[in-house]
Amino acid sequence: MERDTRFYRRWTQIRGKGKGKFVFSRGLAHGLFLYAVWAAATWLLDQDRFTPEHFVTRYYYYFPIYMIVGFIISNGAWNGNNKRYERMTKVDDKERRNLP
Repeated sequence: MERDTRFYRRWTQIRGKGKGKFVFSRGLAHGLFLYAVWAAATWLLDQDRFTPEHFVTRYYYYFPIYMIVGFIISNGAWNGNNKRYERMTKVDDKERRNLP
């Protein structure tokens, strides 16, 4: 039950700030992280196969793609957390939760 209480308190604050701020900040973080991992892996694994110019153009093309993927991931996280929050706050006669 402690885990649900922590989630409830945290998500109430996050939800109060709005979906846009959550999706933008988390999407930016997820997108940059995925892009950095991909860029490092490609540079290390494909370094001897391609010219540096090829990598630069590839990095420019893949950056917006990974940013969009990051926003999609964070939008899914918002929806999942919001559904969990709504299930927790839904008052049911059979099972009542003691939330703050």
